[in-house]
Amino acid sequence: MKSKKKTWLKIGIVLTVLAVIAVWGYFAIFHNADVLKVEDGKAAGAKATWLIAHFSEAGGDARYYKIADVGAPRGYASIKDAEDTDGDPVTTFFAYQGKDRDKNPGSMLVEAVAASSLPADAAETEIGGRSGHFVDLGEQDGLRSARFYFSSPYADEMISVTASLPAEASQEDLLSLMVLMTASVTPGKQLSPIAAEFKLNFLDDGRWRYLWNGLGVTLEITLFAVLMGIVIGVIVAAVRSTWEQNRMRGFGRVVLGFFNGLCKAYLTVIRGTPVVIQLMIMYYVIFASSRNGVLIAILSFGINSGAYVAEIIRGGIMSIDRGQLEAGRSLGLNYVQTMWHIIVPQAMKNVLPALANEFIVLLKETSVAGYVAVKDLTFGGDSIRGVTYSAFMPLLAVAAIYLVMVMFFTWLVGKLERRLRSSDH
Repeated sequence: MKSKKKTWLKIGIVLTVLAVIAVWGYFAIFHNADVLKVEDGKAAGAKATWLIAHFSEAGGDARYYKIADVGAPRGYASIKDAEDTDGDPVTTFFAYQGKDRDKNPGSMLVEAVAASSLPADAAETEIGGRSGHFVDLGEQDGLRSARFYFSSPYADEMISVTASLPAEASQEDLLSLMVLMTASVTPGKQLSPIAAEFKLNFLDDGRWRYLWNGLGVTLEITLFAVLMGIVIGVIVAAVRSTWEQNRMRGFGRVVLGFFNGLCKAYLTVIRGTPVVIQLMIMYYVIFASSRNGVLIAILSFGINSGAYVAEIIRGGIMSIDRGQLEAGRSLGLNYVQTMWHIIVPQAMKNVLPALANEFIVLLKETSVAGYVAVKDLTFGGDSIRGVTYSAFMPLLAVAAIYLVMVMFFTWLVGKLERRLRSSDH
């Protein structure tokens, strides 16, 4: 039965990894619908063959998108000194002419144009297997020209192919030239809204690193805080249980009573106030001169966790039969030795599942660390939201990561509990 569970677990892990790779590959392949950054008059990340269109937004800003991939037709070469007449900083057109003007006398132009610029007299037709609108431009300066408009991935933009030949060329030659050019244009693919959101929030500018780095910080805080909490919890639990079980007299009882009162005050204050308030007091008041947010977060969550761990361990100690303590004393061990060698090991075995659950609770509690500018997982998701102005996808991703981690650690806790139960028989 166990082997079957292990097999299904392995299958689940493999399928999950494959699904992640498939999703990542899908979005990585269809990267052409992205908004392109314009830096120093060039579209960052754009390839030389990309036909780019710009969309004007409110406020006069423009956003740039790849709408097609354009290649030079056979026998034709790009006109290197062609100028962009609209002065746009990105490539919004391609111009070609024949390498051998005797064999290939024509010239061609591919442009990204606004759909609103489609002439009213354009006739619907099909050229090279592609539906669009054809316009005969007539003769001018000894050249006969025609233009063909067809759709791009965006409704507001069209792709225009203009073919020109010497005036004596026939209509058939002009259409053949246009078919040749049209075949060299591959329109892009527009992402679905969900895919575009995914790409905007995680793939663009490597924003997934916000979550990756934040996850590391979250696990670091949780791990060291729970270790600190266990140390504090063991000490507090030992003091509290000693006070309740040991009836010493004299000065020792006064000292123990003082520490017991201190521990009770600690438990009352820490368990009676929200952890986020404790965190802010530590950061803005007690350690106001320090800006090591991660260390302060570890101290805050460690002290907070210690209060709950103390009660968990105290309950474990109190659950051990008093005869165990008396047996240790009868063997010549003092109280401290008896607690350390006999009582605490048995208590820890009983409370291990509860301590593991405390780790899970603490993992989720660290999500408030962003209040003091600690760049944890939640802060990473909120940073993406602040950049993209899109809240749904990054916050959903943060929630999903927390859920996966909690499910994983819950599975480990269940496995630990079964192991402990089997060891009792």
